[in-house]
Amino acid sequence: MFEFKINLDDDDYLLFNQYHLLNSPSGKKLLSVNRFIAPIISLMLIFIFCISGADLGLIIVEAIILGIISIWWLFNSKKKILKSMNKRIMKLKKEGRLPYSNEAILKFDDERIHEITPNTENTTKYSLIEKVAVTEKAIYIYISSIQAYILPITAFSGEMEKQKFLEFINRKAEILKDTK
Repeated sequence: MFEFKINLDDDDYLLFNQYHLLNSPSGKKLLSVNRFIAPIISLMLIFIFCISGADLGLIIVEAIILGIISIWWLFNSKKKILKSMNKRIMKLKKEGRLPYSNEAILKFDDERIHEITPNTENTTKYSLIEKVAVTEKAIYIYISSIQAYILPITAFSGEMEKQKFLEFINRKAEILKDTK
């Protein structure tokens, strides 16, 4: 059995959302589509100017300006999307509660994961674990495609405990996945 006293802050939640955006299939698709929006719109505008019979000099200037904007967007769209996501999350925080508790106790026994916060108490069967993601700063235990337990690396007493926990959680998740 493992038990961790968790203290999450805004950075932990932001890092989880960034990880999810950059690594989930829907997040990757969003980034890809968004990356090519500006170049596609630029090409459409140039095409419209050509069809409408605009002056060749105007079309060349427009092509140069839109080309520069498109190249800039290709290289900066990911950063802009992440910044926009961070702003939305901070706006949510100002408007009310974020969907996480700052303080929690996570207990992992042989049957379930128990999450105890000042306001709620939840249990989750290991069979619901879809994925365990390990990053530099946290371990994310996904229980749905968009929801995960955030376990900061600082919750572990050392690397040995972290490795034992990872073996435990992967074993629990795999054992139950094999029985389905």
